[in-house]
Amino acid sequence: MKSPQVSAVEFIVRLAIAAVLGVVIGFERQWRQRGVGLHTSSLVSIGAAMFALLDDTLDAGDTTRIAAGIVTGVGFIAGGAILRSGLTVVGLNTAATMWATAAVGALAGFGFWRQALAGAVSIVLFNGVLQPLAAAIDRRTQLRHDQSKDGDSG
Repeated sequence: MKSPQVSAVEFIVRLAIAAVLGVVIGFERQWRQRGVGLHTSSLVSIGAAMFALLDDTLDAGDTTRIAAGIVTGVGFIAGGAILRSGLTVVGLNTAATMWATAAVGALAGFGFWRQALAGAVSIVLFNGVLQPLAAAIDRRTQLRHDQSKDGDSG
């Protein structure tokens, strides 16, 4: 068996970066009382990082297959977060956040720390900015819909 390509210290550093970034993403979700919070986000990020670290640890040279497995596996798990209630579908943003968090973890695991940090910052910013914007648009659309309904009944 070949010796690992990643030292124990490098392994721990990459895993720690994935954990911290997963916690940062999870904190935003937890703070806003969304489906995937601190615990799940950090586990998704750490898990993706560990799978990514397998490539360097085993010197497998199979980076793309490992990444594809992460995408597929987390996509399957995230699918469980999507629920349908009547005509409404909920959990899509939660599932997308989980999927994107896995990408952050994989980047950290592969050693792309700056890219992982940029991804985590992007996820937090987009969730923080776009969610209130989407809610405002929904309220405005609902208000217009209610006003047009009231006008039709008169």
